[in-house]
Amino acid sequence: MTAPKSVAIIGGKTGIFGLSLAIALRDKNYEVTVFDRSQYDANGYDPASDDVQAASADHNKIFRASYGKEIHYQRLAFESRKAWVAEDEKRGFSEHGNGSDDRIFIDSGMLRIQPSDHLATLEKETLANMERDGLRNTQFVKSDPADSQRAEKLGWKEKILDFQIPGSPGRSYETVLDSTAGFIRCSHACAHYQKVAADKGVKFYLGPEGAIDSLVKLKSSLSPGQEKVTGLKTKSGIIHDADVVVVAAGSFSTQILPELSYHLESSAGSLATFKIDRSNTALWEKYSPERFPVMTWKSVPRDNSGKDTGSIYVLPRTPEGLVKIGYRGIKWTNFQPAPENTPFTQNGKWSVPLPVEECSVIPEAAIYSIKQFVSIFLPEFDGTPFFSTKLCWYTDSLDNSFVIDNVPTFSENSVFVCTGGSGHGAKFLPVLGQHAADILEKGDQSSSFMREFWRWRPDAPRRNGLEEGPDGPRNISHI
Repeated sequence: MTAPKSVAIIGGKTGIFGLSLAIALRDKNYEVTVFDRSQYDANGYDPASDDVQAASADHNKIFRASYGKEIHYQRLAFESRKAWVAEDEKRGFSEHGNGSDDRIFIDSGMLRIQPSDHLATLEKETLANMERDGLRNTQFVKSDPADSQRAEKLGWKEKILDFQIPGSPGRSYETVLDSTAGFIRCSHACAHYQKVAADKGVKFYLGPEGAIDSLVKLKSSLSPGQEKVTGLKTKSGIIHDADVVVVAAGSFSTQILPELSYHLESSAGSLATFKIDRSNTALWEKYSPERFPVMTWKSVPRDNSGKDTGSIYVLPRTPEGLVKIGYRGIKWTNFQPAPENTPFTQNGKWSVPLPVEECSVIPEAAIYSIKQFVSIFLPEFDGTPFFSTKLCWYTDSLDNSFVIDNVPTFSENSVFVCTGGSGHGAKFLPVLGQHAADILEKGDQSSSFMREFWRWRPDAPRRNGLEEGPDGPRNISHI
């Protein structure tokens, strides 16, 4: 490149995707400007701030490389893990050292609790891929004597917890401890990388001056019948020119770029927290990252179509004492009338996030599932009122893979999308942008091994719940 290209990234609620790509493009000498309607430079991605709605603005997110048959995501996760550890080391924290309150990546381990007393199909697929990549020794199956012995030798034994199956005397859930897993302090990570981006020369328009009204388009001189995007207009009426406009707006992406309406759908997971007072030293210690692993449970196996309806998880307490539980067995939609000329709708509707002030109440089905989980796996909190509840809005793709590609309906590669996290994007922050930037630059000649999985895919069938539409059982506007 003889001169840097200018790239405008629309964050909507800038988090993982926008920050990661901004840094990677700046490292390639692009002029990068990020637009976001949230005042993240002032609120530090605090999940409790009034104007924060991005899924990325959260106390913690699970880090895992367990992906069943999807070995490409397993490998991307380990690439990212290495980068998380290196970033913490640059900040003066070793992977296994003290100071977990200040580290971004916490290697607490993750206990994958099975639906029954034997390994489920997904778990067998994960273990096979771990073995394929020479990583089986990092996984500890509770019922395997050799694994148990190895866990004791390596100091992981106390995190292989045993839980009785209700109503089945003498039977306990099978579990697998993953010693490579843990969690990232997500809001902390976003605030850190936002500063990294700014220090590298990325320009930010945050708050009211970063709120986007529309893309600026003109007829293409190179592709008759198509439009080229030349920049964007903010709600204050200011036009910002750019050679490439990137939409990385999470669950707000379709509202900014309706051409994404076939590919993506906004959906909400359900979160609940308990709060431990520091004076309760027994609970404070038990649920600390040093003693308590991330735990995930499939309350029921996947059905014949591969659909998961039973996922629920819990993370170790935060430095503030919050124990977060997430229910994703059902991710809720909110179907509302779509604007005219939206390329794809279902009965004239599409799902969009609820206003932030309406996101503090979760559906009864989620409450029931969380309470069931608590009664089995967190007995100290059984019957305790939640400290908080919240709907967390994700951006589901039609196949659970991200959408990172040029938008073919616009000419001259003037619009690029980097979104579709589907509830598992946060762990990839340090490396996702590098892959995305390579795709933006090179398209089909990209060297990224994720290229084929992230491409624009209009011929792929709508699955992953996106086929249900406004009459489906997940539509929260009917509840």
